[in-house]
Amino acid sequence: MLGVLLAMAAAFQAQRGAGTVPLAGFFGLTAAAFGFTLVSLWALRTGAAVSVWARCQPGWDVLYTTGLVFLTGGVFSPFVTLYPLAIVGGALLFHRRGSLSTATGSSLAYAGLAALQYTGLIRPLNPFPLPGLETGRVLVQLAFNLTAFYAVALLAGYLAEELRRTGERLEEARAEALDLALLKDSILESLGSGLVAVDRDGRALFYNRAAEELLARAGFGLRPGADMGTLFDLSGGSRNEVVLDGGALVLGYSVSPLRGRGGAFQGRILIFQDLTQVKRLEEELRRQDRLAAIGRLAAGLAHEIRNPLGSLSGSVQVLRQTLAPEGDDAALFDIVLRETERLNRLVTNFLHYARPGRATVGPVQLRDLVDEVAFFFAQDEEARDLRVHNRVPADLVLRADRAQMEQLLLNLFRNSRDAAPAGVEVTVEARAGPEAVELVVRDNGPGMPPDVAERAFDPFFSRKPGGTGLGLATVHRIAENHGASVRLDTAPGRGAAFRFRFPRPEPGIREEAPRHDEPQG
Repeated sequence: MLGVLLAMAAAFQAQRGAGTVPLAGFFGLTAAAFGFTLVSLWALRTGAAVSVWARCQPGWDVLYTTGLVFLTGGVFSPFVTLYPLAIVGGALLFHRRGSLSTATGSSLAYAGLAALQYTGLIRPLNPFPLPGLETGRVLVQLAFNLTAFYAVALLAGYLAEELRRTGERLEEARAEALDLALLKDSILESLGSGLVAVDRDGRALFYNRAAEELLARAGFGLRPGADMGTLFDLSGGSRNEVVLDGGALVLGYSVSPLRGRGGAFQGRILIFQDLTQVKRLEEELRRQDRLAAIGRLAAGLAHEIRNPLGSLSGSVQVLRQTLAPEGDDAALFDIVLRETERLNRLVTNFLHYARPGRATVGPVQLRDLVDEVAFFFAQDEEARDLRVHNRVPADLVLRADRAQMEQLLLNLFRNSRDAAPAGVEVTVEARAGPEAVELVVRDNGPGMPPDVAERAFDPFFSRKPGGTGLGLATVHRIAENHGASVRLDTAPGRGAAFRFRFPRPEPGIREEAPRHDEPQG
């Protein structure tokens, strides 16, 4: 507005001629107002001394308008209309209080100027043709302008208050929306399940941290725009499963439609969870159920077979003593007794597997045990082509049942030999951690396909001719007796690695290596 006034004044002076109309005071006053307003604007934008400049701005606007009215005729000056602009400015800065205060200041300044002009104490400049100072005309002008000032003040104050309240409600709504957005993000990021929003083409639009971490375990780099259809069936379905990373990761997932406003289809929501451990526990539960059934069967076999075998063996021994057979008859009696004893031993071993005793735990020098078992196993003619590489640290001590650990290693060596009868190398490694001792027995044999590896620890499951299917099942049972976990890592052409994790004893239990003068085994 000030810039427009300066342009109008310059045009007016150019029309009337320089010096005809004394506008030097007008130009100076307007230039000062222009500069003051720029400084005030800078202070409001930067926050420097805002309170001081903001409080001064309405007062300066009133003084400037009064000076401009004085320079342009006084009571009847056309620039009296600038007072309402000053009142609106006060309302914008200080709302209703600012509008009423500025209206009061404008009324006092204008009425005072009119009174001084009417009494002749001052003589305002008069560059425009204006009416005379008749009493009635002055009073009407005063009444009209003062009423207009307060009308503008009330209206501007009301609008400013509404604007302030609307701004406060808007800020509250914005803060609530921000809080809700943060809460939503926190909920999505805290979910243990992976969540991915995809578009109509199955490409990722949004995903949470759990989704990124789960898929990273399968070697899939999740990023915006990634094609999720390469991993999941996005056609729908309440529950589905996908196996990734060669079976090392099993994900259960569900797909739901993603709809926008009005129910328009925009894409799909993919939610998935890691079911790897759940699947392992389910398999372990099935194995335990089978073992429980075998235990019940073994108990029945013990009563139904061992007792008749004992009677049969005793009767044959009595007959042998009574008849005193010689030659072929004596050999037949020996065969009956030997096979009876072998059958009794087989039933007993089967009963031990189905209902094993508790492990007698003691300190075991694991490296020495591996050497002893490897030496013993090498005496078998069929094990000539099996080589054992013992990489167990010499000072590593494992608290375990020595006899059961011997059986565990023997069964693993025998399994590697049977898998590769033409020759195989077995490597035994171990590492003692703060919470567990990790034992790894791996070979460079042909490995196992996934369907065989899945059932490797099942009793009576064997792909070898004449195999009983109790070797690896016994290994698993021995690990269970020690509270250890066992995992099989294998693939066709990559050999097999059995990974055991034996828990360390509770704090306060001291592990000591056996003394060399003590009998072991």
